[in-house]
Amino acid sequence: SIAGHQLRAPLAVIKGYTSLIQEGTINAVSEKGKEALDRIRISTEQLVKLVSDLLNLSRIESGKIKYEMKKGNFSKLVEEIVSEFKVNAEKKNIKIVFADGGKNLPELMFDSDKVREVIVNLVDNAIKYSKPGGEVVISEEKKGDYARVSVKDSGVGIKREDIQNLFIKFSRTEEAQRSNPSGMGIGLYFVKRVVGDHGGRVGAESEGIGKGSTFWFELPVK
Repeated sequence: SIAGHQLRAPLAVIKGYTSLIQEGTINAVSEKGKEALDRIRISTEQLVKLVSDLLNLSRIESGKIKYEMKKGNFSKLVEEIVSEFKVNAEKKNIKIVFADGGKNLPELMFDSDKVREVIVNLVDNAIKYSKPGGEVVISEEKKGDYARVSVKDSGVGIKREDIQNLFIKFSRTEEAQRSNPSGMGIGLYFVKRVVGDHGGRVGAESEGIGKGSTFWFELPVK
């Protein structure tokens, strides 16, 4: 946990100055220079995500996750996150769609920061494992006493026998490891813990390898 916090500051500096150089704020950069800077940016973002996952794991293992439950607009939070991911999706030539069924959702009691991390995890994975030219659809709806968010991708898909192990710590499918070797299998473990602590449920569905997958979670309305 201490190491993770110490890594965050220099990573923020690397990201900040890389962006300034890319934008031409410091000096004009050649096209080859921009390509190199883009690779630095991508690697830095991967490292930031890894540090964040390790810190979340540290909090879970030590029982130090704290929640600040407030009544809030769940639909608006989902919409904001989808909007934030549009640029990244477009860079990979992936269409991202928000099917807003939130008009039927009342305000919910939830920790905005933690639930944001849950949604970011699922949307980031969907984009990461989808092929260029694919589509990611984020939808929300009220299902009985729960508000459900589903994230459907057009990615590598999941074997039926692997689905039951997806939310276990450090668990990754063979297909996911081939597609993204840098992952550690912490994100979905964190998702399950946060949603469970909210009294909610998580799940995943897939028709098989190469047929994409859908990850969903539900939070209680009451």
